[in-house]
Amino acid sequence: MRFKILLIKILIIGTSAFTQVDLKERFSNSIAGSISVTISGNFIVNGTFSASTNERVDQFITRMFSVGKAQMIGMVNPQDPKYEEKLSVLLREIERYPNRDITLKRISGEVIKIDLLKFRLTGDFSHNPYLKNDDVLIFPKYDELKDFIRIDGAVNNPNRFQYMEGDKVEDAITLAQGIDPGYENVREMEIYRLTYDGELDTILRLPLDLNFKLKRGDRIRILGITPQRKDYIAYIAGEVYQPGVIVLPKNGLPLKEALKQVGGVRENADLSRTELIRGANVFRSIFFSEEFESLMMRRMANIKTEDSLNFIIDNKLRFSRGVAAYDFTKLKSEIIDVDTLIVSDGDYIFVPAKIDLVYVFGQVNNFGYVKYLPGKDYRYYIEQAGGLGQSAKDEIYVIKSKSRAWTLASNKNHVEIEPGDYIWVPKKPIRDFDYYIERVGFIGSIVTGIMTTLILLLKK
Repeated sequence: MRFKILLIKILIIGTSAFTQVDLKERFSNSIAGSISVTISGNFIVNGTFSASTNERVDQFITRMFSVGKAQMIGMVNPQDPKYEEKLSVLLREIERYPNRDITLKRISGEVIKIDLLKFRLTGDFSHNPYLKNDDVLIFPKYDELKDFIRIDGAVNNPNRFQYMEGDKVEDAITLAQGIDPGYENVREMEIYRLTYDGELDTILRLPLDLNFKLKRGDRIRILGITPQRKDYIAYIAGEVYQPGVIVLPKNGLPLKEALKQVGGVRENADLSRTELIRGANVFRSIFFSEEFESLMMRRMANIKTEDSLNFIIDNKLRFSRGVAAYDFTKLKSEIIDVDTLIVSDGDYIFVPAKIDLVYVFGQVNNFGYVKYLPGKDYRYYIEQAGGLGQSAKDEIYVIKSKSRAWTLASNKNHVEIEPGDYIWVPKKPIRDFDYYIERVGFIGSIVTGIMTTLILLLKK
């Protein structure tokens, strides 16, 4: 027991002594005031600057970079029409200073290699020492297209990094923030090396060796089985018992199975108007864009100018909606055909409620909803909407609820009216005296041109 007490006293006294020594050293440094540190090489500012004895290399470099950056930005004229462009180029260039292989020379002759990138990623302060008076920081020449190593594959941050003499596979993995835990069986690596002329010299497939020494320009692939465990989801809303997110396997679920996750559809669900909305980029291509797809669609098109606007509208809707064609009424049957729709990642299904209404608008006396009655034609709904207005055209259109397809309704062309449909009555265009004068003048100019041409031909 006495031995334990004695040991504790020794530890306390020892800790106190070390603490006092450290405090005395820091206090004496602070009394001594600021120190001088020189920066040279490939950095935004060069010269000798004041620093604090409490500053580490990273803090000092960050501070000096901010000062230099502010000075450089101040040199760009804000009134210049290309100010934003020039500023963007400037910021991109000054950010490219090397943050590895920095040489710290002390007045004592000691030379330390600084790796700020590794410090920032690992928090290892051996790469970020305190500054001392008359320290010199030398930034190396750095060409990011030559002085690099690249690491890809089963790592958290695949990227290209600045090469530093003595780098090993372990360093590359550290810079890439470690092995991605989502990968399995990470046991091998490949090293790709080029000759001086840029030709492929060597492909090394080796067991994963953290101590394998790298060369400038090496490209490393850490091999592992790519994980397929991802957050595949779809969303079902509307007239279902538990609307919300549904979880999917990689290859999706049949529609009927997907609906089970939301408790099935309610009795008042209108399956005939249910929509499955899928993005136009069903292949999830990283090269896909609306502009690119539109150009590809129109590249070999053979349509008239007047049809181009209609195509643009239809193509825009394809991007916005991507509605899948499917007969949702089959869900009422236990017999599902082999072409049952698969709900895929990112899909959105909306199940609307039944609407026993038809919307009548345009040139009618009382536009609005009219209760749906089976078997009634368009004339019944127009009558219920107060009849036709004085400026109504003879053309009457039925717009189908789900497809928005337009059909001209007439006595000869019977159009079945369904719940949710729209009936639109267009307005007669104004035909005043000035209109007819203009038309006659237009036709007259054409006739005059034809007659002039004929007279000239007859004279020959």
